[in-house]
Amino acid sequence: MNDEQRARVFYLVAAERADALLAPLREHFAGEPGLAVLVERRTPGGADHGRSRAPVAERDAARALPPQLRGEAPHLRLVQPLAPVGRTYENAGLDELVQRAVAGDPEAVSELWWRVSERVLARLRLAIGVFAAERATSQVLGRLLDELPAYDPARQPLSEWLDVVVDRYCAERLPYGR
Repeated sequence: MNDEQRARVFYLVAAERADALLAPLREHFAGEPGLAVLVERRTPGGADHGRSRAPVAERDAARALPPQLRGEAPHLRLVQPLAPVGRTYENAGLDELVQRAVAGDPEAVSELWWRVSERVLARLRLAIGVFAAERATSQVLGRLLDELPAYDPARQPLSEWLDVVVDRYCAERLPYGR
C-alpha cells in the first residue's frame, strides 16, 4: 500500500499553484504517513465541485503549514474523508471517542460525528438556514475536529462545547446577524 492509499488527510493543491507548492509541501509533510499532498483535480464550476463522493471534513488548511507557506492557504484545501461508521466504537462513551478522535483514529471520528451530527446540524440550520447549513456541514465538521484537542470535559459537557463552536462558526459567517 502506498502513502496515498494510507493517508487519512489530504492537502489538495490548486492546479495553477501545483508547480510551486507540491514539492515544498511534500517535503514538509514527508514524515506524516497519514497525510498526502495531491493536486486538486476537480474544476471550479464543474458538476461536482465542492461535493464529495463521501462525507469529508474541511480542515483549516493554514493550521499545519510552515510559516513561509501560510500565505498560500487560499490555494489549498485540507480534507479528511470520513471512514464508514463501523462497530468498533458502538459501545464506547463520548469521552473515549473524543480521545481517540483527537489521536487521529478515523473510525472514532466517524462514530463521534454520527453521534453528534444531528445536534450540530440542527443548531447550524437554526442559525444560518437549511440550505446554507447543508453547504457548510463539511466546514463545521472540520472546525470541530480542528478545535477538539482544546475540549476539556472537566470544564463543560460536550454538547455545550459543540454549541459554542457552531455558534462561533456562524457568527464568523454572519457578522451582521440575520
